Amino acid sequence: MRWPRDSANYALLVAILAILAVFLLYPIGLTLRGAFADNPVTGTGFTLRHIALIFEDPVLLEGLFNSLKVAAVTTTFAIIIALPLAVLAAKFDYPLKPAFNALILVPLILPPFVGAIGFKLMLGREGALNTLLGTDFDLLGQGRFWGVCTVQALALYPIIFLNATAALANLDPALDEAAENLGAGFWKRFFTITLPLIRPGLFAGGTIVFIWSLTELGTPLVFDFGRVTPVQIFLGLKEVESSAQPYALTLLMLALALFTYIVGKRLFGGRAHAMYAKASRAASHTPLP
Repeated sequence: MRWPRDSANYALLVAILAILAVFLLYPIGLTLRGAFADNPVTGTGFTLRHIALIFEDPVLLEGLFNSLKVAAVTTTFAIIIALPLAVLAAKFDYPLKPAFNALILVPLILPPFVGAIGFKLMLGREGALNTLLGTDFDLLGQGRFWGVCTVQALALYPIIFLNATAALANLDPALDEAAENLGAGFWKRFFTITLPLIRPGLFAGGTIVFIWSLTELGTPLVFDFGRVTPVQIFLGLKEVESSAQPYALTLLMLALALFTYIVGKRLFGGRAHAMYAKASRAASHTPLP
């Protein structure tokens, strides 16, 4: 017997919602229960004590603050890397452009901690640079925070690149041409016309990078940068059967990610003028000299 098309569609929807509930909502529910349970062993009762204890512990607060700093700096670095590359890909023609665009996306196939391992092999105390120069510099030991941010930005910038390139390709070239005819230079057109119009696209990519770097575990572990919340949660899992601290930290990290997303959406990710700037024709690419 052949099912009606509507029945098949509803069955598929129910199956997707069930999978979502089992693998996403249920783990979140367990985290909430663990964070608020008065008895962490049995998961019974209700208390805010576990959350309050985090705000009384300066080490845990420092971890939250460091995680936010890492996420903010990583996202900034990623935008600085990705935005010029997106403009280059969307507005200019040059030899071997398809191959170059493919190389830009290579970091997507590797997790950030793989790059961290490579950086450590090159710049660590026993890395290739010290071996080559016969020195004993500990570049990563002195700059673990900046090492974490740099490696994560180099690994995650393709996310912003893809969003920015799509946003640039969707702009109406007539706006840029009209400003150019009025005498506006490239940089003035970019900061007053292009950048405001692609802001929602940058926010979409930046949000993913921010949340990813906020919750990234592997890179801080490789750089031995332990005072960030993901590492503190990882180390706390050893005592998860008798302590609710990992649950409470996870809950705070989820709340922090949601709060920053809402604030960023309100400040940077609004409708802007993008919906009024859909391309009515394809933009012409300028050959690089």
